Amino acid sequence: MVNDKLITILIAILLALGGWSLKETYSISKDMVLIKEKVATIQNEVSNFKDVKKKKKRKKKGKKKG
Repeated sequence: MVNDKLITILIAILLALGGWSLKETYSISKDMVLIKEKVATIQNEVSNFKDVKKKKKRKKKGKKKG
């Protein structure tokens, strides 16, 4: 009888921990998607900034030669 209660309690604890773990894993997964989107946005902005900077340098070189 005591063994049955102990086993029931242990199973309940395992199920609760499993549910918590799945919830946390899903939450971390959502956070990672958001972080990846932000990193991609920053990479695009840096790339665009570099392109604009190169274009300005080309224009300045063109004006000096002409």
